[in-house]
Amino acid sequence: MKITTRLGLAFALLGGAMIGAVGYQLSVVQSVQQINQEISLTSLDAARISVRLLQGAEGVREFSAKYVATGDPGYRLQWEEWEASVEEDLISLQRAELQGEASRERDAVLATWRDYRSAAGPLRSLTDEAGPEPPAGGGAMAAGFLPVTQINPEALAALDETALALLDFRGHTETLIELNEAAVLAMRAETTRAADQARTIAWVAAGLALLIALGTWLFLYLSISDPLRRLTRGTRELARGHFDHRLPVAGGTELSQLARDFNEMAEQLGELEALKQDFVSHVSHELKGPLAAIQETILVFLEELPGPITDRQRHLLELSKESSGRLSTMIENLLEASRMEAGGREYDPVRHDLEPIVRSVIAESEPVSEERALRVSLSLRSPETALICDGDRIREVAANLIGNALKFSPRGGRIRITIGRCETPPAGVPERWQRALARERGPFLLLSVEDDGPGVPEGHREAVFEKFHQVRRGQRIQGQGVGLGLAICRGVVEAHRGAIWVEPAKQGGAIFRVLLPELPSRWETRDFEERDPQTQRAGTNAPMSPSIPGSR
Repeated sequence: MKITTRLGLAFALLGGAMIGAVGYQLSVVQSVQQINQEISLTSLDAARISVRLLQGAEGVREFSAKYVATGDPGYRLQWEEWEASVEEDLISLQRAELQGEASRERDAVLATWRDYRSAAGPLRSLTDEAGPEPPAGGGAMAAGFLPVTQINPEALAALDETALALLDFRGHTETLIELNEAAVLAMRAETTRAADQARTIAWVAAGLALLIALGTWLFLYLSISDPLRRLTRGTRELARGHFDHRLPVAGGTELSQLARDFNEMAEQLGELEALKQDFVSHVSHELKGPLAAIQETILVFLEELPGPITDRQRHLLELSKESSGRLSTMIENLLEASRMEAGGREYDPVRHDLEPIVRSVIAESEPVSEERALRVSLSLRSPETALICDGDRIREVAANLIGNALKFSPRGGRIRITIGRCETPPAGVPERWQRALARERGPFLLLSVEDDGPGVPEGHREAVFEKFHQVRRGQRIQGQGVGLGLAICRGVVEAHRGAIWVEPAKQGGAIFRVLLPELPSRWETRDFEERDPQTQRAGTNAPMSPSIPGSR
């Protein structure tokens, strides 16, 4: 499955979950709106009608009684108006869409009104037959009320029947009001329940979306992160010059195609690197013979074997000798770098004391330091400076670092060399070396070479250990090489499972540090016998007798 397909499927799942959640939310909102409409259009209308019915029933009772008591036609007119109002409200009540008990109670209200109409018919007939005239005298008659002896007893009985019917009508109407209120409360509870349900579903949908997102992330992580991690590791291996590194190719995804292209690129780079190494090695070997002949010829002339030479000729021959020496060193460095890259460099690990190795390098460099008035000092931070190493290779590292310090230090400057011992790597070790040192057991020896030169810019502190890398400073320093010395140092230090880096000095200049384990892990299984310590002072691979603490 392609990465684009995986991403599309993941987004489709997330989109489907979100659309489902939104759709449900919309349906709940619509349901709540419908419930609210039912509340406003049905229950509330029915409640208002019921209240008006109570008012109308009270008006009918009041004015029917006043009419019977007074015979005033005005009361008769108001009685009939209240009846018409009640009839109109009952028609509206019949149109209301009531359900359940409310519908049955509405039917009871209508039935009791029909009972009232049945009872009010005879009352109206009796009052019409009596035809009483409103009194015009004083007292009670002057107030508009007939004497009780003048009211028709049958009318009073009919009035009582209508009053009972109205009382029953009022009771059912009040019950209908209570049922409407209960319906409103029930609908409100339904709205609350729907809202709670929507909230619950929203949380569930959010949880499902989160689970889908996590599952999608895990699926993408497992299917993409490993190939990307392998590609990153392969890129780093190529950057370190390991052109034989290959990535596994499986499947038809874009990452698989990228891995195939990476392997093809690595193969082509390996071929180019092999051609370059062959060329450099061949040219270096071809140049050694003629260069040796040139150096021998210069020595013959300097020794005046063919005959005397003038001072100017001697000066020119000395310059030619120095130039041929530098050229010889460059060729040796090229050959050494070629051997290192080809893996043909062998190491002879023996117990050595680092102090005499460094002192021998300092002694050999005295002519240069004296010529430039440079002060070279060596200080020991620990009396224990022994380690398992290839003495010649470590001497080569010390010679390169001290030689660079002599080249770049100004006339009259100082070069400070220190040898220390530590149980764990110091705090200033760069991150790229910390991973390699994590597999090594202490203690470690730390060699530091500090100079008063221009220093190494921050952007070049990693690159100076690459082949042919040089820091451009506006002018070329006399004796500066082609940029292979530090690369060779790094290869030797890596072979000893150590670390090499450069730091800025506090007073200007640079500090090159070399951290070496006393017993590199690659040689832990070997046995190192004690030998004659007198040969150690020569600075060769002849081992010394003192044993290293913790060595095997």
